Amino acid sequence: MKRGENAKPQIPTYYLRCVVVAFALLVLPHIAFPVRADTPEFKVWSMEVFQRVYDFDADAERPPLEPVRIAGTRNGTFSGAVIVEADAPITGLHAQLDPAPGEGKPMDGDDTEQVAVRYAMPWVYGRQQRRPMGLDKLLESPPEEVPCVDGIGRPRGNRAMVGVWVTVDVPADAEPGSYHGMLRIEADGLARQDVPVVLEVADWTVPPPAEWRTWIELMQSPDTLAVEYEVPLWSERHEELIARSFREMQRASSRVLYIPLLRETNHGNEESMIRWVRNEDGSLEPDYSVMERYLDVAQENLDEIEMVVLYLWDVYLAELSEERPELTDDLPTHSRVLREARQAAWDARQEGGLTVTIVDGASGEVEAGHLPHYIEPDQRERWTGVFEELRRRLRARELEEAMVLGMVSDHSPTKETVAFLDDVSGGLPWISHSHSPRSTKGNPPPNQRIRELADLVYVAHAWEMEYQINPELGRMYGWKIPELRAFLCRFNTLNGHPLAVRHVPIKNITGNQRGVGRIGADFWPALRDRRRGHRQGEVYARYPKNHWRNLNIENWMLAPGPDGPVSTVRFENLIEGAQETEARITIEEALLDSEARARLGKELAEEAQDLLDERQLAFWRSVWPRPDELQQIGAIGQRGNPRNPYEAIWSALAEIGHDMPGYWDGEARQMRRDAQEEGRNWFAASDWRERNLRLFRMAAEIEEAVSQGENDESAP
Repeated sequence: MKRGENAKPQIPTYYLRCVVVAFALLVLPHIAFPVRADTPEFKVWSMEVFQRVYDFDADAERPPLEPVRIAGTRNGTFSGAVIVEADAPITGLHAQLDPAPGEGKPMDGDDTEQVAVRYAMPWVYGRQQRRPMGLDKLLESPPEEVPCVDGIGRPRGNRAMVGVWVTVDVPADAEPGSYHGMLRIEADGLARQDVPVVLEVADWTVPPPAEWRTWIELMQSPDTLAVEYEVPLWSERHEELIARSFREMQRASSRVLYIPLLRETNHGNEESMIRWVRNEDGSLEPDYSVMERYLDVAQENLDEIEMVVLYLWDVYLAELSEERPELTDDLPTHSRVLREARQAAWDARQEGGLTVTIVDGASGEVEAGHLPHYIEPDQRERWTGVFEELRRRLRARELEEAMVLGMVSDHSPTKETVAFLDDVSGGLPWISHSHSPRSTKGNPPPNQRIRELADLVYVAHAWEMEYQINPELGRMYGWKIPELRAFLCRFNTLNGHPLAVRHVPIKNITGNQRGVGRIGADFWPALRDRRRGHRQGEVYARYPKNHWRNLNIENWMLAPGPDGPVSTVRFENLIEGAQETEARITIEEALLDSEARARLGKELAEEAQDLLDERQLAFWRSVWPRPDELQQIGAIGQRGNPRNPYEAIWSALAEIGHDMPGYWDGEARQMRRDAQEEGRNWFAASDWRERNLRLFRMAAEIEEAVSQGENDESAP
């Protein structure tokens, strides 16, 4: 994995001092303040990569500094970290990894394609809800200054903190065993700190991301990058930024690409990727050049593209009331937002049909325009030609079989529209991001789930999730269900605690989902308020006519670095969690195949199953730290449509006779907060690295036993 080089970050001026000094400098610029004469007091301490560090209290107890221990396996990506803390802004920070003299196999920090040292920083303060907390952004170069901020990036307090991360991309041909390095950390006023780093490599090989069976769908946002970095759409610099996002996305096996044929969709795109050129006679003809350039960048930077979503329908095209919705003074805030969105959709329908981008053929000027609705008279010839050309162009890229239509949400096109698009597209299937799974459980294509006419080939859904807690009471294998269904996170899990993000893959593939979908890659809030420059909203907020209520894209796995998108602590945990599920799938596949299981032998098969069961209960114990109660719970989520695992566990415990307070009562809320903290602390102290090494080694042993058995059977 190659990582881009970043320029030095441009830190806002109010971060250059602690709050009081910054305020004084802004209000009284001509007053000279004395410079701190003494050196900062530093602390360097150990952290787990899934800890969310945002307790900046100087008096809080810190863990001791210990060697950084990383448990990994071949062809995977794995990390370890420490915290550097001071009672004043940190300047002159630099860290590098050197081979450890006299210690086993050396780790070479100079090999930037295999080892990266990065710096975990908090997000800049803003009022955006559901923002990630703690040290989340992983900068690829040291910041000029680590400011005094609190855990959500507000300039206050007298503690500066930064995470120093070591990430290793283990080569596929790496020799198993222990590798040793020395992390050397320096800063102004800090005597060099040498921290031993030990990487333990197991002998299993993680499949290339393009071959993962854990489904992870990340969505790329060209407009977020254009707004964040103030570059013109589709300029050379813009395409470089998009390429950086794609390179990060491919690390997590993301294989879905969106081509908006409409402008101002729920993805927040200002323009359509198929633009319409106005000729001198007023006629319009499609221009595919932007789409082609986007496809070029995608194919150069994504390992595999499984779906090309032709985004040609959104909620503003849904059937609307005959009269414009009204606002009343008694509407609560949430209802008012939804009513305003419906007003915007109603207004958009009155303006014209399909929202597209038009280019003046003579001047080259770009403008927002409209085409008649699909089902208006004389549109069949236009759209038949468009789809014939799309097929020709995507066939040349070997992507014709990847073509699908979007987007179905909680709203669907009318039966007349579906029939029209099915005809002109040559029967392309649809995808859906919705609350409901749309009756696709156990019902893969052909299924005609869209108005009983068109197939639904993929759905990410928020309701009707199914999970399995105690595997002895039943087992689920989400990775092998016939239909492509994935968990849609409509609350804050993916922008929340890194340990919860790490466990999203295992939670779903040991349940009844193939993985997770509708994840924003670079959909961070790029819109800022004009007065303070605080982050206020995502690019789709510009277009309320396509508001998806609580299905809007309100999570993001990447972060804005000084020179382009960078990874986050949450994203690294998502990747490591997916690698763990791939090892699990390797083992389960052998256990479920009668011939392969026979080659393992009874003892190895039972040992493997016990290992997987132990891991499954360990994950759930990080959610609900009461093992005796977990032993009593099998499948959850089928009844009552719980909105998250806590609500499902709550209902399950109540059903089997536990006296549980009302889920939204104050007592219940406190119980859940306490359970979260206790569970996460238990998991961090539970020797999770050793469990991972046992998992990877078991996957290697299983593969070897199955392969050896096949060789023995084929021998003469």
